[in-house]
Amino acid sequence: MISKEGKIIKAMSGFYYVLSDDEIITCRARGNFRNKDIEPLVGDYVTIKIEEDSLGYIIDIKDRKNELLRPKVSNIDYGIITVSVKEPDFSSKLLDKMIILNEYSNIKTIIIFTKLDKLNEIEFKNFTNIINYYKKIGYIIFSNKDEDIRDLKNKIKDKFVSISGQSGSGKSTFINKLSNNKLELKTSEISKHLGRGKHTTRHIEFHKIDNFYIADTPGFSSLDINFIEKEELKYLFSDFYNIECKFKTCNHIDEPNCNVKNNLEDDYSKERYNNYKMFFEEIKETKRR
Repeated sequence: MISKEGKIIKAMSGFYYVLSDDEIITCRARGNFRNKDIEPLVGDYVTIKIEEDSLGYIIDIKDRKNELLRPKVSNIDYGIITVSVKEPDFSSKLLDKMIILNEYSNIKTIIIFTKLDKLNEIEFKNFTNIINYYKKIGYIIFSNKDEDIRDLKNKIKDKFVSISGQSGSGKSTFINKLSNNKLELKTSEISKHLGRGKHTTRHIEFHKIDNFYIADTPGFSSLDINFIEKEELKYLFSDFYNIECKFKTCNHIDEPNCNVKNNLEDDYSKERYNNYKMFFEEIKETKRR
């Protein structure tokens, strides 16, 4: 029996595919993980033992540096979010919820705005204000243009990254472009009735592209953040990081002398704040039930 260490790069139908010394080993998880309610995740660093039939068994999972809840991956260096600006239309609420999930898991965010070519001149000028706002509050921004793809590849060299986004936002199309169509991931048309794409990704897997690994994951049209406590939410909005209110317990809702509310400068900072208030109330109502 041989013992090795590696990283899970794919999970499907109860099998785990572990990368170890440039070799991919098909593994099962030992039953004691189920007994302890522990689920091996794509991205986990693990110890495996290989039986005589060449099938490996995961016997230990190393401590995770982070764990993203949607998609369920661990030990990632960047969480890439693809955001459509048209077809489906841009949703600041969905983008902010995806950012919240990254912030909650202490994962650095890269935002990819797709389908900018579908905007007319006036729409593009207005949307530039939104792009600049996210840059101002500390997020790394790219488009799906060729020059941006080159810069992104340099940014994520030797990294493990995940990519997530609204259904129809162009995740698979973007990864195909990123890989020069070597992966040929399935894409689908946008449903005109629903305004979103059909789900084309059925499992989680890290794909190797050049010198980095990227995980494409199922799309979605809504997100649940109600597992977060409402008092935690303010720490997940980078806009609020350096603003001090009169009261340290200020949740920036109805409290007096709230400098977050006093420092709303433009329409998009107000939209972000309105999203924050909406999420706060959504969590509050859910906890009340």
